[in-house]
Amino acid sequence: MKLSYPVAVPDAGVKVMAWCDEFETVFYQLKKMGYEGIELLVRDPQTVDISLLDRLLEDNGLVLSAIGTTPMQTKDGLFLMHQEEAVRQEALKRLYQLIELAAHYQTSVLVGKYRGMTGEEYYVSLPYLKEVLEGACNTALSYGVDLYLEPQSSGNINNLNTVAQTLEWTRLCGCSNLKILADVYHMSITEPDTGHSIKSMGNALGMVHMSDSDRLIPGCGQLELDKVMKELRDINFRGFVSMEIKQQPDSKTAAQKSAEYLLKCIGEKR
Repeated sequence: MKLSYPVAVPDAGVKVMAWCDEFETVFYQLKKMGYEGIELLVRDPQTVDISLLDRLLEDNGLVLSAIGTTPMQTKDGLFLMHQEEAVRQEALKRLYQLIELAAHYQTSVLVGKYRGMTGEEYYVSLPYLKEVLEGACNTALSYGVDLYLEPQSSGNINNLNTVAQTLEWTRLCGCSNLKILADVYHMSITEPDTGHSIKSMGNALGMVHMSDSDRLIPGCGQLELDKVMKELRDINFRGFVSMEIKQQPDSKTAAQKSAEYLLKCIGEKR
């Protein structure tokens, strides 16, 4: 397992559960703490300064663990399933742009709430989402890029809430590069047995979002995260565990405390 921390691009324009400032110095700070990856939260793929990002990653010996869409949802209201055609089309355009960006870094694209809410019409239905993601996955496959679909609890979205539902649905899609992003916070709500759910994903598990209860720093809440980390070790998970936590009291402290707790669980010494 490797640790990753989310960093929002400078033009995100919104505060999210990520390090949202100090873009040109945060990479160095995270590397010192023991992180190996950066989960880049993007608003507009066309405005990402690739030359700067290349330099920051290379200078600090880091990689992009994944590319996320949170600012697109939060700031611009974009979703793949949406009643308005213009919103759907813009969301889809940016998804393909993200795939091209991910290809440059040989990383993955995250699809969480960005998929949107389901409703009664075709353009807000799971069959429509299947059509959209199959097309995106076919393009992504030609670039060597995976898409990670995230089960989320019903308080956040009204479809693909559990690991079992999402596993079954991704298998129906039949795309070898469509995998699962497992969020420990959501799993604590939706999964009767987290260990069983982790084992059920097997090779379909691409990435883990980590937080304690109420999105607190790992080790500061009520969840038995040491057991979760053991369950990940038991399936020989070699991917990234990336934080999705409240930035309290500030991002530096949140990142440092998260790394200290999780590296201890992993058994690494820094």
